[in-house]
Amino acid sequence: MKTISTYLFMITLMLLAACSNSRHLPSGESLFVGSKVRINDNEVTAKQRKVIRKDLEGAVRPRPNTKVLGIRLKLSLYNLAGEPKKKKGLRNWLRNKIGEPPVLAGNFDLQKNKDILSNTLQNKGFFFPTVTGHTETSKSRKTRAYFDIVTGPQYLINKTVFPSDSSLVAKDISGLEDKTLLKPGQPFNLDLIKAERERIDRGLKEIGYYYFSADYILIKADSSVGDHKVDLYVTVKDSAVPYQAFNIYDIGKVYIYPNYRLRGKEQDTSKAEAVFYNGYYVVDPKKTFKPYVFTQAMQFKPGEEYNRKDQNMSLNRLVSLNTFKFVKNRFEPLNDSVLDVYYYLTPFPRKSLQFQLGGLTQNDSRYGSNASISWKNRNTFKGAEEFIIRLNGGFEAQYAGQAKRPNIYHTGAEAELSIPRFLVPFAHIKGSSYFIPRTLIKGSYSYESQSDLLRINSYKFSYGYNWKEDIRKDHQLYPINFTYVHTDTLGRENLNLYYGNLIFNGIILGPTYEYTYNSQAGAPHRNNLYLNGKIDLSGNILGLAQKADYNDNPQKLLGSTYAQYVKLQADARYYFKFFPGFEFANRVMIGFGYPYGNSYSLPNVKQFYSGGNSSLRGFRSRLVGPGTFNEQYVFGTNNYIQTLGDIKVEGNSELRINIYKFINTAIFADAGNIWLYRDNPAFPGGKFTSQSYKEMAADLGLGLRLDFKILLLRLDLGMPVRKPWLPEGERWVFNRINFSDPTWRRENLVLNLAIGYPF
Repeated sequence: MKTISTYLFMITLMLLAACSNSRHLPSGESLFVGSKVRINDNEVTAKQRKVIRKDLEGAVRPRPNTKVLGIRLKLSLYNLAGEPKKKKGLRNWLRNKIGEPPVLAGNFDLQKNKDILSNTLQNKGFFFPTVTGHTETSKSRKTRAYFDIVTGPQYLINKTVFPSDSSLVAKDISGLEDKTLLKPGQPFNLDLIKAERERIDRGLKEIGYYYFSADYILIKADSSVGDHKVDLYVTVKDSAVPYQAFNIYDIGKVYIYPNYRLRGKEQDTSKAEAVFYNGYYVVDPKKTFKPYVFTQAMQFKPGEEYNRKDQNMSLNRLVSLNTFKFVKNRFEPLNDSVLDVYYYLTPFPRKSLQFQLGGLTQNDSRYGSNASISWKNRNTFKGAEEFIIRLNGGFEAQYAGQAKRPNIYHTGAEAELSIPRFLVPFAHIKGSSYFIPRTLIKGSYSYESQSDLLRINSYKFSYGYNWKEDIRKDHQLYPINFTYVHTDTLGRENLNLYYGNLIFNGIILGPTYEYTYNSQAGAPHRNNLYLNGKIDLSGNILGLAQKADYNDNPQKLLGSTYAQYVKLQADARYYFKFFPGFEFANRVMIGFGYPYGNSYSLPNVKQFYSGGNSSLRGFRSRLVGPGTFNEQYVFGTNNYIQTLGDIKVEGNSELRINIYKFINTAIFADAGNIWLYRDNPAFPGGKFTSQSYKEMAADLGLGLRLDFKILLLRLDLGMPVRKPWLPEGERWVFNRINFSDPTWRRENLVLNLAIGYPF
């Protein structure tokens, strides 16, 4: 209650400060609060009017003080801090770092802004607009500008004429006409004209015009054709264009320097020791790299026409080898039609040692630590192969809470070899994207001890491929996955009830495929979409061949039982940005596991969980469900360390608001649950049925995030608002919320401390 009172007091102070912002202004001044644009003719449609009004209001300068939820919060904090007496301290930080000084009406120039709006309209094809304006100042000393616009008719493109002279460059420009952006009937728009010039430049560079530039293209407009239309004429400037811009260049020799140093003494860049391989020259006297390393990266071939796509692809593929710290290239004209190409590659240190130490917390009063040490070789067999050996260990313990969980200690070792090409038996496959494909070979061992209850030994081996279609689309295919798990209960048979879903002995053998689409990886967008889908199979062909059945005919492989299942998983996220610093983020996760043949349920390492700081944040970590099951409510005990299920549905939404630079807040809501595919007496009510949609858990909460770019620290405070284990009709618990009751707070308020966003 003290915390809530403090927040209410601070909000009240800020509201009072907001009401009195004008009181702090210099004598005779007023606060500029923005502008209103009114369009007073019918030459434009309602949809056009809305877009034009937004563009014009955004063009007015200066910009008014920023608002957060309708309040000029930064200005209020600036005034609240007052004039600091010292150059350091809280008041100085609040005023000059977080706060924002008032935007004064005296800095607003009406005539200059009228000219800006008129010019903006002309650039959009309204050649003869009328712009009038005035300002109004209220009694509270707030000034707003009002502009009345008569746009006049918008000029449309009548036709676009490409050059028709006999020069080679004119013919090649005309050859790009079919994809022009300047189509008849479209509004005249300066931004569109600029984009057309850049399009033509890109097209010319794809057919050898290395020295050409978009600045050499001139698009003339003739508005005398009448009927509010313009003819556009695409031409090449007559003067100040070097003759090389009109030449088509072929690729001559390609030289690669894979051990180029950016600093230090002058280097020998002679070609005397160059080794010719597959059409290019490698200058590597120390034989650090085998020449075939560059076969997939190099897109240029001697005698081919220069094109920018091959240039960019070569550079990008060299970078994606993850072996070179710096990559640059240079083109040197041999004559007026041939370019020699030079690549200067500065490698990372070949070997490196890395040590990591981190802490972790769970929202059920558990804490722990992880440590790892890894050794990496970036050029293991002189083919840019990356080999990593990693040792790790850690623990997790509980320091408070109603249910005492066992302490967990784990250690392990893993090795990974990443080969920058497809390594496929009896086939040679060359990737075709901007990224080098990789073959991945992994092996690992892990050991976990849960107090005096369980000892788990796991052995894993996988062989697969990772490739990108483009920067947004990523594929991972592992045709070979082998996992062997041995769990020792130390002779304690009573663990079958409370830990039955955590105990698995046997083999998991089968392929996996994962696809990821992330629109944020490309050019920045206002709205972004993330999709991830995964298919996980085990024992399918083997189980069918052996006619395995967990009841009547269980089968073994290498003396151990093996899992047989089909698992499908999808994760979709959508980020909608209303404006900078105000984003609505959403996630939907669906997982379905179908155990059959040799398996009654999915192995615990493949099952789903719900609850925790990246799931349902108003519930204890990994203890939601399955279905209507709740250990304390059903059995009156607190012995389960976690509960797992074969099926999962979960949705999360949060409104993310930036308060100041690295300080962000969020309002969030989560809903979801897990279920079992088949009945399990240890989890009554856990089976998935046609009525399971009524068994969703839900929570609400507030979050604080400190975003330091390299690290995001997140605190989320959540509380349950729907408890699926309660009887139908009583599952919504809004009427039971009681912040003043310490028992209710202890049982329902869940604090999550984590690093990074939950999604």
